[in-house]
Amino acid sequence: MENYLMMFNNTIEFLKKNNLKYEYMKFSSGSIMLDVWFNKKFYVFQFEPNQIGFSEVDENVGFDAIPDKIILNSDMLRLVLTSLV
Repeated sequence: MENYLMMFNNTIEFLKKNNLKYEYMKFSSGSIMLDVWFNKKFYVFQFEPNQIGFSEVDENVGFDAIPDKIILNSDMLRLVLTSLV
C-alpha cells in the first residue's frame, strides 16, 4: 500500500482543483474520514494505513463503516476520483 497520507493530500488537491465540496475528520488512530458532495451525491472516503475505502451514500443505504470499494494504490484512487466528475 502506498503512503495513505500522501494519497489523502493528492485527493484534497484534486477536490480543490475541481471545486468539489468536502469535509474531513482526522482520528487519533491515524484514520481520516473524507466526505465529498457533488451533483447532489454524497461520497465517503476512509483513509487508513493499510487501505482506502470508498462508498456512495444515499437514502436507500444505511450508513456503516464497511466501504463499497477498497482502493489499494494511487492508480485506483485516480480512477475513482475521475469517475466523480
